[in-house]
Amino acid sequence: MMSDLAMFRVENWIYRFTVMLTLSVIVAVMGLSLDSAAVVIGAMLLAPLMQPVLAAGGCLSMALFTKSLVAIAKVGAATAWSIGIAYTLSLVLPETALTGEVLARTQPDIKDLVVALAAGAAGAYATVREDVSASLPGVAVAVALVPPLATVGITLEHGSTSLAVGALLLYSTNLAAIVFASIVVFVATGFVPPRRLSKNLLRLSTATVAIVSLVILVAVPLYRASVESIDRNTEQRTAERIVDEWLGDLNGSLEQTVLLRRDSMQVVVEVRGFDAPPDQGELVAEMQEEFPGYDVPVQWIRTQRATTTTEAPPEPTAQLLAEVRVEVEAWLDASGVLYQIDDIALNGTLVRIDAAGTEEPPAIDELLPRLAAIDETLVPALNWVKLETITEEPAPSPLELVTEDMRSIVDEWAVERSLSVSSFDYDGERVEIDVSGASEPDFGSLERALREASDSEVVVRVYFTERQLVTTTLPPEIPVLTL
Repeated sequence: MMSDLAMFRVENWIYRFTVMLTLSVIVAVMGLSLDSAAVVIGAMLLAPLMQPVLAAGGCLSMALFTKSLVAIAKVGAATAWSIGIAYTLSLVLPETALTGEVLARTQPDIKDLVVALAAGAAGAYATVREDVSASLPGVAVAVALVPPLATVGITLEHGSTSLAVGALLLYSTNLAAIVFASIVVFVATGFVPPRRLSKNLLRLSTATVAIVSLVILVAVPLYRASVESIDRNTEQRTAERIVDEWLGDLNGSLEQTVLLRRDSMQVVVEVRGFDAPPDQGELVAEMQEEFPGYDVPVQWIRTQRATTTTEAPPEPTAQLLAEVRVEVEAWLDASGVLYQIDDIALNGTLVRIDAAGTEEPPAIDELLPRLAAIDETLVPALNWVKLETITEEPAPSPLELVTEDMRSIVDEWAVERSLSVSSFDYDGERVEIDVSGASEPDFGSLERALREASDSEVVVRVYFTERQLVTTTLPPEIPVLTL
């Protein structure tokens, strides 16, 4: 039992410990980079870091402060070594976006502290009771000491200092909780001889108070993070409920996205569907009543229903009108004028065109040869309405300016790599991008460019979808009429 806690000298212990720790960090970095939970669990089982941590708790419980300092020094050296190995390995590997497994270890809360306390107590109990020692692998998985250290190295190499601090806080939480829980278990189970306990009660109490203070110090930011997370989730659910009530019977046929942004004080509502939008004033009023001071931009994207019908061949007039419309649109496109066509009608040989634009109309003479190619008798008559802007757009906010710059960076980066950007979102702290293409590119240059544009430590998440050619539809053969 003493040898299990490294209280007695074991031959070649440092060599074996270093080899296993290095291998576990390598496996952890690979699992985190591949976003594979199974590989990360394998790294937890390989990690030997629980032994010196429990040794520190065992030495403190028996007031062996010199040996406890040695055990703590081993933990400190192992911590620095693990971060260094993870950082070096991240430098060698091709740079990619931070995966979900990495980001999951950068935002600890009070639940992680509770897990660490329970797992630390279980580890200490399994150490003093040989009949339950088989549960130690499960304890290693529960407390997960090495993956947070690997996450610190990965995020530091990516330049995300704030994320590295979050991962280090998770590791510190597990470490302090294991030491504290092991002291309690070692004393409660009689592992510490009663005579030694009574003799060193004052010194043991002092050490325990110091560890408890450390646990409380760690618990404060974790508790705040938990409360903030609960509040954020509650507000998100409230906003979604208001949108559902506003849509009413339309809710089942629409696709809606509700994004609550605390930093910019916005509740962004995006709805996509076939139906016409209801009155948005009711939604905005209820949102602002629930979230005072928040802006509520509503984006309603109305899509067209795809229909397949079998139609009779068009009448000669309808066919002629379709050909005329093609030539009119080509004429307007060639002029470079921003336009909208309200109506095109045929009255005998007269082609009446109702259109509007923000500039003067192009010369009607340029349309004559296009119509003559269809029918030389056609005569165009243009009714043009010049459009003017009567409302002044508000000046963009700093967040909108940064968002526009970042979107330009993403679009330019995607064009250079023959990728398609299906969605882009930036809330001041996190960028989420959906791209698709024939092969997965290197996202490192994009992350660096976005961080430079935002001038802050933003979190960049890029979701890639591989696009493959499934089939090619050839145009139908034109039948040849034989006279």
